[in-house]
Amino acid sequence: MQGFRHDFEAHAREQFPCEACGVIVEGQYWRCRNIADEPTQDFVLDPWDYVVASFYGRIEAIVHSHPQGGIASAVDQRSCKQTKIPWHIWSMPDDVWMTIKP
Repeated sequence: MQGFRHDFEAHAREQFPCEACGVIVEGQYWRCRNIADEPTQDFVLDPWDYVVASFYGRIEAIVHSHPQGGIASAVDQRSCKQTKIPWHIWSMPDDVWMTIKP
């Protein structure tokens, strides 16, 4: 399931300095819009994009970037637990991937 990284990294670079976000559907990366009020500091995955993605298969994970770097925040940890699926986070400056699980 890690084959999505290349596609996500391209998306994150396009969205920089904002956080990019998407989902993994059946092992493939699905781009979603970040509709957060402050997209350089946070992400809110567009619910419509999430619903459309779910029509193509089971959503296996959430993916988002940390354009300024850093580990998973407390909000990331809580939100991951709420979604009940893994979250993959790419810390862009140091090119480090992390996965948190519910």
